[in-house]
This record gives sequence, structure tokens and C-alpha cells, in this order.
Amino acid sequence: MATLVRQKKFKKKKRNKLTKKIQRTKLIYPKLNFSIKWFWIFILIVIFSYWLFFIINNTIFKPENYIEQITYSKASVDNYDDPYLYKKISDLIKYENYFVVSKFRKSDIINQIKSEFPLVKDLEIIQPAKFTASVRVDFYEPDIVVRLWDRKFGVFWRYNFEIFSWNKIWNWIFSVEIPQYTTWIDGLHWMFFEIPQDKFIFDMETIAQWFPWYKRLVYLPWSSMTVVFVSDNKRVYLNNKNSLTWQITNYNLLQKYYDEANKLRIIDLGSLEWNKIIVRQ
Repeated sequence: MATLVRQKKFKKKKRNKLTKKIQRTKLIYPKLNFSIKWFWIFILIVIFSYWLFFIINNTIFKPENYIEQITYSKASVDNYDDPYLYKKISDLIKYENYFVVSKFRKSDIINQIKSEFPLVKDLEIIQPAKFTASVRVDFYEPDIVVRLWDRKFGVFWRYNFEIFSWNKIWNWIFSVEIPQYTTWIDGLHWMFFEIPQDKFIFDMETIAQWFPWYKRLVYLPWSSMTVVFVSDNKRVYLNNKNSLTWQITNYNLLQKYYDEANKLRIIDLGSLEWNKIIVRQ
């Protein structure tokens, strides 16, 4: 027996506007999975970043921390007053932020200065007042000082420089003289063409050790000779191109076996062959 089924009427389900909007969003962005937790983390990061920027901008990068005036410690200037050195330092730090140049760029600044002035050992930069920096310069000691009449030159590593008469630095450093006929010089570069700088320093220190009582030590350029003024009336000549050991050995033998050695005014150990000496009373 057949049964008749009566179709029910289809009723459209009502949806509110918000539900429709959410569904539409899911259709457009199906992979969007937004979390309230990450939203607040993002907000906090933004707030912290702004706070950090505000603090730094109003402390480290305040206008008063930018260097407009530079002073140098009296000790540095008294020790070595080279206007080109201090101008170089000023050019590198003026109008810069104090904290940047004293904390973050200090090593780079020192390296740039050392490229022109190798005797600079370190810099200390402080801020004594607003818009101001005070700089103290520390120096290495030169290996030797060369005196030319009233002028002095320091020799350090591969670098030599003039020490001005009003500077107090390195008055105690071992020194050697060169004669007055070289007064035209403006540096010592020329001198080390005939005798390497390292050998020159080694020779002078060796001679000074063998004649600890010397009055003066004078190097004669273009002759490779060094004159030791043992006293006001006695001079000993040594040749820097020959073996100093042999020359000093000959001098000791002369002093030991020559009865009138103390009366000699001139002893030339280096002008002739290694086993020959020129003497003069």
C-alpha cells in the first residue's frame, strides 16, 4: 500500500548582522587566527619601545650632551703641545654626542689619531659641564731622544717627531746629540737612511753601557761615526758600520796595556781596520 509523504515548508533561518559579518570575514581570510594574548604583547612592546626611546632621547641625546667646546688637561699640554695633534682630536669629537664618542666610538677615534701620531697611548674624555668635553692625552715614552742644539726630537717605533722647547715630556729619556751643522733639518727621516733606526738605538744604548761615565754622546751624520766625550778633553770615536764589540775590546786592551792611555785626547777606534787604532795626545 503506497504512503503519501507531505513536504514541509522550508523556513529560512534568520541571522543577525554580526554573525553575517564574522562569516564574511572568515571567507575572505580563512587562515586568520587572532589571539588576544599576542595582541596585548604587541601593545606592550610598542609602549616599551616608545618609553625607551623617550628615556634615551631625553638623557643621552639631550642637546646639552653635544660637544661645542673642548678643553685639554694642563698636564697633557705641558707634556706635549703639538697644535696639529689637538686639532685632530677636536675635529673628531666636536659637535658629536659626548656619550657616543666617550663610550662607543673611543677606540675608533684613538686608532685614527694613532695613524698620524703613534706616540698617543690613550684618551680620557669627560664632561665637566653642559656642551663641553675635557680631554686628557696619555703618551708612550720614546725609545730615544736626539738633541740638536736647542731642539729635541723623539724617536718612537717607526716614527720621529719634534719635542718643542716648552714641553716637559721625556726630560729623563736617554738622549744623543747630533752636531750643529745639521740645524737645517726638520726631522730625522734622512738620518735613518744611512743607519736603520733600530740599529741606531741599539748602538747608542750599547755605547752608553760601555762608557757609563761619558759626558756627551754625539752622532756624526754622513760619517757613521759616534763620538763619546769621556771628559772635556778626551774623545773616543766609534764606527757604527763596524763591529762595536771589536772596537770596545780594542779600547779596553788599549787602556790595559798602554801606559799613557790616560793622557790620550783622541782615540779613534773605527776609521781604520778592525785591529788598528788612531791615537793622539
